[in-house]
Amino acid sequence: MGNSDEQRSNTDSIRLDRRSLLASSAMVTAGLAGCLGDDDTTSEDGGTKTLHLLSDVQVEQAQQMFEDAFDDWAENEADTNVEPNFEYVPSGEIRNTINLRLSAEDAPDLIFTSVSYHAQFGLRGHLRDLEDIVPSSVPDSVRMNLDGREVYVPGNLQMCSSWYRQDVYEEAGIEWGTTWEEQLHNYEVLDEHLPDDQDPTLYVANGSHPYMIYGHYHPMLSNGSQFIDRDSNDEPPYPVVDQEPHRSRAIEYLEFLQDAYEYSPDSVNFGYGEATQLFTTERVMDTKYPARALVNSFNENPEIAEHVKMGRFADTPAMQAGESEYQIATIGEGFSVPTTDVGASNPELAESYIDYFMSSDYYVDFLLTVPLHRVPADLDILHTDRYQANEIVQASPEYVSYIEEMAEGARFYTSLTGKETPTTYWDPLIRGTEIGPSMLAEPMVGRTEPEEAVDRAGDRLREEIPQFEEQFAE
Repeated sequence: MGNSDEQRSNTDSIRLDRRSLLASSAMVTAGLAGCLGDDDTTSEDGGTKTLHLLSDVQVEQAQQMFEDAFDDWAENEADTNVEPNFEYVPSGEIRNTINLRLSAEDAPDLIFTSVSYHAQFGLRGHLRDLEDIVPSSVPDSVRMNLDGREVYVPGNLQMCSSWYRQDVYEEAGIEWGTTWEEQLHNYEVLDEHLPDDQDPTLYVANGSHPYMIYGHYHPMLSNGSQFIDRDSNDEPPYPVVDQEPHRSRAIEYLEFLQDAYEYSPDSVNFGYGEATQLFTTERVMDTKYPARALVNSFNENPEIAEHVKMGRFADTPAMQAGESEYQIATIGEGFSVPTTDVGASNPELAESYIDYFMSSDYYVDFLLTVPLHRVPADLDILHTDRYQANEIVQASPEYVSYIEEMAEGARFYTSLTGKETPTTYWDPLIRGTEIGPSMLAEPMVGRTEPEEAVDRAGDRLREEIPQFEEQFAE
């Protein structure tokens, strides 16, 4: 996958032409604004505007890429004097911050955050159509089309896979398992092979912490055991965990986790950061996350980094029987531009900046602040010299190939079909209320049977979906 150098050159030329068109459009708009009178973003000198970016990106190096790109764009591309107002808020505050700004008609000029928030506010009609600046090499499956409008420029994906210590496996005389049966055998062998103080910590089987449970959603959703049906255009999503074949597959999955949990220390209770940190210092077995485990190994324990390898999710019985396909559910981040009716002041400048950023080296370097954890939505970038020069990218060609293979069919949590209207409350409904964590955790630690856990999840979803529909329709 990926275009040739000639194709990339043509694509870059098209983007440069498009940026010129956007800049011309912004110039005309600015000229008209000058004829009609000053707006409240114009300073006393009559010529300076402010570009307001709102984001929940917390990595300082990534923030710096936004700001360095702005400096170059403002000097070389913008048609007027522009000052930056880059505002960063914690992830837990971004939704309410956006909501308050839109309600007060004080919207920022552009937003960079999780896809679910763009879907939420786009469905309310508060975001502009950005079709002209979405890179052509972004797969259709991760675009966001709302009634014919593309309101979101995908910046990155976060695609989970399994990460494991190949040296630990080799010492035990085993290889990564491709089926549940093989993986359960591996757990047993590792449990017997490793010294007591190096027991394999099976994060896949740890049911004690919500953030750890997050890793389960990917194989569970990808293997067809979905919590909510989202195939209908005319009806709201409804729970299917108690309908066949979904109920049986969900029960199968919970039974598999019960079996795996036998080889996991009961005391394990780590958050996301602790888990990926521990992966670099102890002889753990595997973890199901984006590439943080690999990144942490290189940064904090480089002597083991060469042993950290990617493993595909093991096939479920349904997949082995040809009744289900391997597919990835993903999350991601990107840009949107609010409309002027909610207070955005400089939408044309915002679009020009986004287009410049997405086709610049700053975007590639932004992705590489956390290599492979932030997967480029523009898949052509995977094979650029700048991206491939990174040592962590070079160390995991299997993961790059996996990304290319799976990205065309990857589906955001907000729109798991990849083509239907997004369901904006999916992520907070499942994670925020802990329906998913309780469904997964309680059977593993022996508090309920898998059948009961599945039924409880269905009951809770039926109770809570209407509340979320009402909340997100406000």
